[in-house]
Amino acid sequence: MKENERAHRIAVTGIGVLCALGDEPQAVFERMFASETGIGKVTRFNTDALLSSLAGQLDEAWREAAFADTAQQSMDWCARYAIAAAKQALHSSGLAIAQGNADVQAIAADSAGIAATATTATTDAHQIPASKIGLSLGTCNGGILSLEKQWDLSALDEENTANYPFYQQGDDTARQLGVQGPVATLNTACAASGNAIGYASDMIRWGYADVMLAGGSDPLSHSVYAGFNVLRALNPLPSSPFGSRFGLNLGEGAAFVVLERLDAATARGATIYAELCAYGLSNDAHHMTAPHPEGAGMQRAVDMALSLAQVAKQDIEYVNAHGTGTQANDRAEMSGLKRSFGERLTIPVSSSKAYFGHSLGTAAALELVTSLYAIKQGYVPATLHFDTAREGCEEADIIQHSMRPMRPKYIVSNNAAFGGHNVSLVLRTDLREAEVTHAENPAQQAKRRVVITGLGAVGGGQIHQGGIVNWLAERASTLPASCEASDTASFSLKEYDKSKYERRMNQLSQNTIGAALAALEDAQVTEVEKEELGFIFGTARGSTDSISQYLESVFVKGPEYASSIYFPHTVINSIAGQTAEKLKLLGFNSSFSTGGNEGLTAALYAAGKIREGTLTSCLIGAGDECSELSSHIDRAKGLQASRFRMVEGSVCMVLCEAEQAVQGQSGIYAELSGFGTAFGAAAAGAELEATLCRAAAEALNEAGIGIAQLDLILLNTVGRPGEMESERQALSSLSAADPSPPIISLNEYAGFGESYSSMLHLAAAAELVSLTAAAGGIASGAYARLRVPQQAGQLQHVLTVSSTVNGSYSAAVVSAWND
Repeated sequence: MKENERAHRIAVTGIGVLCALGDEPQAVFERMFASETGIGKVTRFNTDALLSSLAGQLDEAWREAAFADTAQQSMDWCARYAIAAAKQALHSSGLAIAQGNADVQAIAADSAGIAATATTATTDAHQIPASKIGLSLGTCNGGILSLEKQWDLSALDEENTANYPFYQQGDDTARQLGVQGPVATLNTACAASGNAIGYASDMIRWGYADVMLAGGSDPLSHSVYAGFNVLRALNPLPSSPFGSRFGLNLGEGAAFVVLERLDAATARGATIYAELCAYGLSNDAHHMTAPHPEGAGMQRAVDMALSLAQVAKQDIEYVNAHGTGTQANDRAEMSGLKRSFGERLTIPVSSSKAYFGHSLGTAAALELVTSLYAIKQGYVPATLHFDTAREGCEEADIIQHSMRPMRPKYIVSNNAAFGGHNVSLVLRTDLREAEVTHAENPAQQAKRRVVITGLGAVGGGQIHQGGIVNWLAERASTLPASCEASDTASFSLKEYDKSKYERRMNQLSQNTIGAALAALEDAQVTEVEKEELGFIFGTARGSTDSISQYLESVFVKGPEYASSIYFPHTVINSIAGQTAEKLKLLGFNSSFSTGGNEGLTAALYAAGKIREGTLTSCLIGAGDECSELSSHIDRAKGLQASRFRMVEGSVCMVLCEAEQAVQGQSGIYAELSGFGTAFGAAAAGAELEATLCRAAAEALNEAGIGIAQLDLILLNTVGRPGEMESERQALSSLSAADPSPPIISLNEYAGFGESYSSMLHLAAAAELVSLTAAAGGIASGAYARLRVPQQAGQLQHVLTVSSTVNGSYSAAVVSAWND
């Protein structure tokens, strides 16, 4: 995070939409203004045996137009929807992505200062260097259509299966648009695109990007429709949020915004739809599918967003609610709003879902984009089909039937999800007095240092508290037989802590809860402190065993017999949600996928929130699970060619603001002093090397050190033929004039898991630079077995580098805590 960039204000300067009401904002607005609904009979699959036959389905002509680019034909519809909406948003912003040498672009952008764009003679669009623009996509179900196309999990082909993982959707969208900055896929189910927009604003404010594309995408899915059917959540009639008819209609589509710095947007004369003042996240920690009955989680998200935005509650003039139409959700959300704004809710509230259906991971972005466009025209959306307020929704100003003429100054946009995740966005839509209000918080200007105070891991069927280096060294001395035997063993949460276990809990949840318990105990976090603790979790695939059991129930028995037990786990934030529920982690909560950088990305996200003062401490984690479906994905991704064994496990760490850790006399392993991240799409060669170098150089620059000051590089590599050699060559090239520090991959001893290995390397780096190591905490001979340089003093700086299966890189500098 660059010091002069931590307080930047964020503007929305572009919007794009693809939904049941249209394929561009003006057309959608006109139909909303006419109080039309896009919900109609589903024609894409048979619903005869289901409770409802209605959904907000895209017009086939719009879909075909969105799919006109043949270069995208091999991608999942989720990515293709996202590409269409993102392109639209980028075009409306007046920006274009300049392709070319990333290093040259970055230098040019830095030279240009805040105006990192320039207008070319050949186009009216302002060119933004590809390395300065990132992308965050929210999705509830990822590429599930790529598995549905096959409808037989016993005979999956590689081409379609490779398109399934959640991270593939964000990566394909970024690759198609030519984005080279930070890329992540947020998977917090129906809160995902709101989370993605918030995450994108952080990437700009913290200096990792100048511009971010952020939004959501989810196509209509037969198996997902079957899941809501078995939960009896579908409405056979057009939905009526807050009204007398209970139940929801599903929808589909994509929506994107372009975010950039407000000062840069103003300087280039961009159309500004709103200022994104702040966002709040929380977890209900209550139930996998049901909201907290009193809306306590939603209240915490709203209050967090308002507090960070420094906007008084009385200044909010409109709330665009989640408002799905289900009995439990609407009542809980209204209760949460009343707890936040007062029992007599006088702020106008509406739900947009009766216009286009509940579009799941797209919902937050779609509802925000259409609200902002409507407000630009002088209106706010209505709640269609409303008749009589249901119990718990009385005494509220619900905008009914037709759009209300309004130009609210500040608005709140809310969404909630399976897994208990909630998101609330606060935006300012009237910027005429922006320069004299919404003052910066002086506390946010102070630089905070972030340290690691707790380590926990589950790997090889064992739980580890306080470190994993000795375990790795032990495996290194007995390779390969003992490793292969232990990798087939499974950790039992029931035996470790029965109070946190429940029947049919999948292995990834067990591993993650076990690792989290170990890290929290190692950091001596109290029960009271846990309620304020943030929790950020990364997983590339979620519980593939639970997902395959659900899909088997649909594919083999039929959609009407879908499993209600396994359906909630098709959303892969269920791991974070179940962990939050069992450990009562109520605060800032997020879940995401990158396809290999989950550990470092979770650390970057949490460290940023601590540095800016949103959090004082945060639990982070990452994990994977092995299963038959997971093996199919491995083959589709070419991982069977990796030199490493595929393994499962979870690693968790507790990060803390340094001053608080010192005052609390916490044990400190290390300081996180710098991060870098870069998106790439090459599995080998010069492009791979350039991407890696960019991420590493960014991390070193943020840490304020050169490569000569590194004692060690820990490389989490996928290990396919040629990758490790290219990566070693790239890292060595960073120290052309100096001896290169030793480069070690711990995957040789621990095996490889897309998400697990990333955080395992980070945890090992923290332990290696810790005072514990200097005091002899590392077993005799462990350094030699792991080929870690043993020197007179402790290691001072370790660079941890992690790669994704699609060719992106993240890097983190882990430094000894010497204060």
